[in-house]
Amino acid sequence: MSLLLSGRPAGTGKNAWVRHLAQRLGLEVLQKRASDLLGPFVGETEANIAAAFTEAGETGAFLVFDEADSLLGDRGGAVRSWEVSQVNEMLTWMEQHPLPFACTTNLPDRLDPASLRRFLVKLRFGWMTTAQARSAFRRFFQMDAPDGFDALGTLPPDRLRAGATPGCADRGAGRCPGAAAAPGRRVRGPHECSLSGGLPGGMTFASGSGVPACHLCMG
Repeated sequence: MSLLLSGRPAGTGKNAWVRHLAQRLGLEVLQKRASDLLGPFVGETEANIAAAFTEAGETGAFLVFDEADSLLGDRGGAVRSWEVSQVNEMLTWMEQHPLPFACTTNLPDRLDPASLRRFLVKLRFGWMTTAQARSAFRRFFQMDAPDGFDALGTLPPDRLRAGATPGCADRGAGRCPGAAAAPGRRVRGPHECSLSGGLPGGMTFASGSGVPACHLCMG
């Protein structure tokens, strides 16, 4: 069984989902990143790829390649021979590996077309809908989402976590001081938003330098 998990932005749950799947299958996860496999010498990357599949086969692990676009780039744009040979190595092992494995990427359009044909299952992960975000909030915090929650719009699952506010409802409306002061960057200063009072237990304002700042307004 081979799986391709793709989608933007980061934090939509690709790695968490594949780990959950491995757990349900009763398999340990063997995760490999590009930094684990790419080598400076000709042939080293191919040897590392072969070693990863061999290790997974010998240990019975669920092999996961994180950010697989670094290993399965489109050969049509290759300039050097090793850019082709490392993809060829991956494709060969993908065809013969007997155990489940998965590749995750935020950039599926950069993958070699031949690799796409070798994935039995292709799943795309994206933003949560409003209903999904409210359901996740209720599950994680055992309470209904506060007023203004829907104004967040698109929201990846990893932004809903204990120890941070769910966000500032004033940000999208342009009333948030943090959004005006430093859009997309961390705010370092006194700051008020419509969620600044009465936060439920387990949810606090993030603090960069001891000064309260709304988590989502920090960018």
